[in-house]
Parts: sequence; C-alpha cells; structure tokens
Amino acid sequence: MANLNKKILLVIGHPKSDSFCHALADSFIHGAKENNNEIKIIDLYKEKFDPVYDLEEDAADVIKYQEMVTESDIITFVYPTWWFRAPAIIEGWIDRVMTTPYAYTFKKFKITETEIVERFVGNFGRPIGKLTDKKAIIIQTYGSPQFATKLWFFNLPIRRIKRGCFNVLGFKKTKFYPFFQVPFVEKDKTKFYPFFQVPFVEKNKRLKMLNKVYKIGLKL
Repeated sequence: MANLNKKILLVIGHPKSDSFCHALADSFIHGAKENNNEIKIIDLYKEKFDPVYDLEEDAADVIKYQEMVTESDIITFVYPTWWFRAPAIIEGWIDRVMTTPYAYTFKKFKITETEIVERFVGNFGRPIGKLTDKKAIIIQTYGSPQFATKLWFFNLPIRRIKRGCFNVLGFKKTKFYPFFQVPFVEKDKTKFYPFFQVPFVEKNKRLKMLNKVYKIGLKL
C-alpha cells in the first residue's frame, strides 16, 4: 500500500444525494478511510455554494475553502459531465477558490518593456501555479458512451480542465476516472438512436464501477 495518512479534500458536485455520483463518492471515502487517510468533504449543493464569481475580494466561505485546499495533499472531484464540461457549481468553485494571488500569480516576460512587444502582445504575463504540492483526482460520470467522447469530442472534458486549470495551477499530477453511460445503469436493454446504439449497463457493471473507485481510495 501507499504511504498512509494522506489529507484528502473531496468536492462533490451533484444535486441529488441518491445519485450515482454520491454512490461513487461514498465508495471512494470508504476506501480512503480504510487506508487511514483523513478526508474532508465539501458537498457544494448541500452547502448551497454560490458559483457566481463577481471579481470582488474573496468572501469568508472562499477563504475557508482555500484553507482546506492548503491543508490537503489530494483534491478529489466527483461530478457528472454536462454538455461536455463540469457542472456550473464545480466550475464556479474553481473560479472563486483558485484565484490569484492565492493559487497562482503572473510573471511578466522580460521583453514586454519594448514598444514592439507592447504593441503586438500587450502587457501579457505567464501564469505561475502555486499549488505545486497538490495532486488532483477527477471522478466523472457521463451519459454518453465512451466512443462519443473520445472520438467525436477528442476527450475535451478531460483535456480542458487538466491543461487549462490544474496544469496552470501547478498540480504535480492529475488523474481522471471516467464512467460512461451512467444514466443507463441497472438496465438490461439497448437504447437505439438514429445512427448508433447505446447498450445499457447492467447492475454488475455498476458494482464494478463502485468497486473501482473504492480501490482508488484504498491505494492512496
């Protein structure tokens, strides 16, 4: 087993407490606690988190979340994928919590002093992530089949948040665990669409998904 006593911050972004996302979160918690890790949980819908970022100073709730991030070794997100991105409440949490100068800063290019660069580039700075001691785990559910996400959309939900967010923030590692066709679990049928068919996931497959997430937590 890996080193014990990791500090994990779990952020859940699903409105239904009886959802498969919450079941995955529970399995992850079970595994992580069994390996003597410490877990703090943020259930964004339960806490009625306001995802609207107004560019004002960080509010008290945001400062609390930032302190929780600082104290954590691993930030784990569990959420459904809607419109090939995270729900607005997850996106808003990142917008409001991972702000500058807390989570990143800017380093100006040395040559921006010159008139030519100012004219064509502007006062551009390179973002420097400050959360370099953190790891991220992303547990996502999808309604679509795997081939649709990877073939038609080039893994966009994964690449965008990894490169545009966690890489920028300096995270040393980001691991993704996608689970496809989740709305169709516990069925034993096939749903037909005009150009392709999506097989429903049987109950046994659902249990395998839950067990996989349990093992993810167990191995931390």
